[in-house]
Formats: sequence, C-alpha cells, structure tokens
Amino acid sequence: MPKAKNIIIVGGGIGGAATALALHTAGFEPVVYERTQQLREVGAGIALWANATHILKNLGLLSDTIRVGYLTTNYQFNSQSGKELVNVPVDGFELPVVGIHRAELHQLLWRNVPSEKFVLGQTFLGFEQEREKVRAHFTSGLTVKGDALIGADGLRSRVRAALLGDQLPIYRNFKTWRGLTDYVPSGYRPGYIQEFLGRGKGFGFMMLGKGRMYWYAAATAPLAQPDASFGRKKELEIMFQDWFASVPELIAATDETSILTTDLYDRTPTQPWSKQNITLLGDAAHPMLPTMGQGACTALEDAFVVAQCLKEQANPTAAFQQYESLRFPRIKLIVEQSLRSGKMGELNHPFSVALRNTFMKLMGSSISNSFKSLHAYRA
Repeated sequence: MPKAKNIIIVGGGIGGAATALALHTAGFEPVVYERTQQLREVGAGIALWANATHILKNLGLLSDTIRVGYLTTNYQFNSQSGKELVNVPVDGFELPVVGIHRAELHQLLWRNVPSEKFVLGQTFLGFEQEREKVRAHFTSGLTVKGDALIGADGLRSRVRAALLGDQLPIYRNFKTWRGLTDYVPSGYRPGYIQEFLGRGKGFGFMMLGKGRMYWYAAATAPLAQPDASFGRKKELEIMFQDWFASVPELIAATDETSILTTDLYDRTPTQPWSKQNITLLGDAAHPMLPTMGQGACTALEDAFVVAQCLKEQANPTAAFQQYESLRFPRIKLIVEQSLRSGKMGELNHPFSVALRNTFMKLMGSSISNSFKSLHAYRA
C-alpha cells in the first residue's frame, strides 16, 4: 500500500474529479474540496481527442462516454466563406474522438467516486507543511490534514498563489463566446468539427451527444470588453452576418441566455509547479488557449499520471517530482503550439489573412501530421 494515503484535492472540476477517480481506483483516500455548493459544469462542449479517450478507457468510462457523446471523424478548417483549407481525419486511431458536453463528462467522473469524497462550499485559504503532512485551511474555518495536496482549482488558482506567489495569467487579446442549441444547420457535415477563420475572428461548431450542436466564436478584443448595449446575441449576428451560412444560422437559433462569454488567458510554461508534497494540475499548473482543444484533455492526462506516480513512488515529494518531469515537456509544447495558433487567428489585414489561408492549404499534410502526433500520445 502506498505510503501517502490521504490526498487533499482543491477544486472539483474536470481535473479535480478525474484525479479523485484515478486516486480512488488506485487505492488512495482522496477528498475533494470545492468552493461551489454543487458539482456542475456549464454551457460548453469539448472534443475528447484520442489522448483523452485513452485516459477514460483506463478509468473504465469510455463506453459511457461514447454513449452520451458523439463520435467525431474530421477536423475541417475553412475560410470565412466556407472554402476548405485543411481537412484532418481524426478517426484513424485505435480510440475514438468524442464530442461531449462538459457537464456530461463531469458527471461521469464524479459519479464513479463515493459522494463523501466531495466536500462542497469550501473555499481554499492557505496551507501549512508539517514534516511529511500538509494542513489545508478554508475560509469557513475548516482545517484538514493529509499526506499530500493537489491544487486543481483552475486559472486563478488559490493553491498556486499560496504555493508560488505567482503572477497573474496573461491575457491573449481574444474574447470568446460559446453557445448550445438543438438546431443543426443544413451545411453541417456529420462527424465533423468545422472551423472558419476570418480577419481577427473565428467560428467553429461540432455535434455533441443527444442531438445538441455546440458552437464557439472568438474575436480580438481589449481586456474585459463589455457586451454591446444591445446584447451579445445581436452583437454576434452583426459580427458574423456575412460568413458561411451555417454560422449566422447557429447564432440566430441560440437563446441569448445560452450564450456564454469569457476572455482568453494562458501562462508561459515554467517549472516548478510542485513543492514537496504539494502540486498543481490542469489550468492551475498550465492554462492554455483553446485553439488546440487540449485543455480538458491534458487535465485528464495529468490526473492519470499523478495517480500513477503516487502509486509508484515511496513518498509524495518524489511522486510529484516525477509527475512534473513527465508532464512538463508535453505541456510546454502544447501551450506554445496553442499560442502560435492563436497568433495566426489575430491576423486582420486582408493580405495577411489570404497568405495564412494559402499557407494552410499548402501545409495541409504537415498540419494533419502534427494533429496525429499530438493525439497519438498515450499517458
């Protein structure tokens, strides 16, 4: 039995819930402390690439994931008007690519962990390391002690701030919108993620399970730019009115209350993100732009790897050093690749955009090979 037994996890999102499941399966006693009063994920779809469905298979959740999700076969990049630039087949792996609502994935993870392992309504305050133990404090007055602590509390991680005294994440000049609708546009190609690239703007959509269509949009914007006075739906209808027909169709078919908006941030990947028996995971460790679709996927990888390292190593300090050394090269590559892809989306001058589109068409096989290499990874 591993020396470290009781593991404190701060944050009950996808990364925290996956870590709890991986640790519980490996014979540990994890407890998740989540600041919200209920476990929930809101309003967004994600693509679970083969590197992530590999993790779900190892956690015994792949068949359930396929049941509530939608099998994806291709990732197609197009110009604003709908002219195909690159078409990447993504169904050539031994594992499927699945489009799924975040809430569906979240439920699959936490429902396979005993409910008493989740303590809700607890906001992390700070920690103390005491020899081989760690004591975590919460704003409610609760104090708990464990053999190790894992911060899985997202982009603005309180655990990270307490551990590293870190700088704020970096705003990358993009505002995003996400929507969910039952409407399937006539231009949709079954099995496809279809993405359209314009001048400083982009739009994409994909099918999820239960006949739902998920779409996402992005545009360059100053930090914390407010919604237009006439509402975000009308703003999007104006922004994308002359795009490929499916784009304005999807916006028009979506209720305004179902449209979420966020600003995009990341961090320059650096080490360490662990100190002794405390480490970070997912966005708390390595937030990235969503341009490669790997945020949730790498959090699942993290969860599986950190559990394996704790199982293999004699103490959590050694385990977290191993975990970080295994994860950092891949994470650095994906964060930097996601940022480069985002920079391509910032191009606004018509000549630059035309050059980018031509480049993508010419480099189609290289782009396809890059995707395959990224998704072929097996943690």
